[in-house]
Amino acid sequence: MSRFPLFLAESKALSSLSIPIILSQLAYSLLGVIDTLMSGHAGATEQAAVALGVAFWFPIFLTLMSVVQALSPMVAHHHGAGDNRAIVHDTQNAIWLALVLSVLSLALLPLVRPILHWAQITPALADKTMLFLWGAMFGMPAALLFRALAFYSASINRPKPMMYLAFAALGFNALFNWLLIWGHWGLPALGGAGCGWASAIGMWISLAAMAVWTIVSPDYRACYIWRDWQRPQWLTQRSLLRIGLPMGGAALAEVGAFTSVAVFIGRFGAEQIAAHQIALNVASLLFMLPMGLAASTTIRVSQHLGSGEPRRARFAAWTSILLGLIIACLAIPAILLGRDAIVAGFSTDEGVRGIASRLILFAALWQLVDATQVIAVGALRGYKMTLWPMLVMFVAFWGVGLPLGTVLGYYGVAGSGPLGVYGFWSGLVTGLFLAAIGLTFGLRKVAWGHVRGG
Repeated sequence: MSRFPLFLAESKALSSLSIPIILSQLAYSLLGVIDTLMSGHAGATEQAAVALGVAFWFPIFLTLMSVVQALSPMVAHHHGAGDNRAIVHDTQNAIWLALVLSVLSLALLPLVRPILHWAQITPALADKTMLFLWGAMFGMPAALLFRALAFYSASINRPKPMMYLAFAALGFNALFNWLLIWGHWGLPALGGAGCGWASAIGMWISLAAMAVWTIVSPDYRACYIWRDWQRPQWLTQRSLLRIGLPMGGAALAEVGAFTSVAVFIGRFGAEQIAAHQIALNVASLLFMLPMGLAASTTIRVSQHLGSGEPRRARFAAWTSILLGLIIACLAIPAILLGRDAIVAGFSTDEGVRGIASRLILFAALWQLVDATQVIAVGALRGYKMTLWPMLVMFVAFWGVGLPLGTVLGYYGVAGSGPLGVYGFWSGLVTGLFLAAIGLTFGLRKVAWGHVRGG
């Protein structure tokens, strides 16, 4: 098969797998948008509480979710090899792992309040943030167990259930936000903190629906996970952790860098915190496009390797990066033209809207490199190479990006004075460029190694 028809065939396969995943990721990103939007109409302080709560909760969730995501390349590899028994075995072990991780995450909550005090967050705002976090952490077990089932489903080419349930969750989240922010139907008025409890309720509803789906649908009969349940197997748990812990570390390095800015800029006031959260929500929404494509790339690369086709695996990886760059090129003009209209829907505060609109320019600047780095990570996960991405992420963001942002944010450059949130976002852009370079280098090396060795 010549390269162009092969490109079209691989693009079609990636698209059919990616579109439901991308839509589900967009829906989950919209959960954060809804929280920011609804809390913003309750006031800048309530919106700031959500921003700070997300700054702590989301990195924890994404880190643990990424550990559980080790299931995806393992199941996809078994699916490519036609080994249904191994799919069931690994999925059951991943469910056990998700349950244990969700319990361990609760131990991190007592560490939050001292950090808020160190960041000079006012006591009233800190109290609202902690109330948000207690709600969100109540939903953590459901969130991780749902993701384990979703990774299992998508990796055997069944991505649509997670898409349908993600959009259903949007409706539940909006309803419970409305009830708990303002105290309708006799419920307590929790303000922005109500968003954390609303999200938890939605997580448990989604888990119940996903479990029922996998139980009753005939699509899962060949690799049915709900019979002959096994205890956790140490060798399988070790394999999941060997792949998953670096995946979690990479996610923590990147997302933690972005969300921690809300804490670093706490001394500049609620206005900058709220604007940062608005712009970060918009950037996260755009990020779901290449991120969904990256998840599909992991599956396609793993399936080709399981089928004994390393050349097809390499071709799938670079095809996906090319598709990601095309998507990024289409997104940039839309960002530039629509940024003022976008932020207008998030806040009635003119100061918040002005800062957020300027921050979205940074999101336009980093689209190409962001697509490159996240899809390269997805491809490397397909090769079960996860340590290198973690190292690259920590060096790019915590070794260079955040230190640079701290200098620019607190001190400025050439006597300019503190740049505040703009200085921190300049550091994030720098980190993304460095990450894209290091990850594409790693992908080129590992893909050629499999071709030569296979």
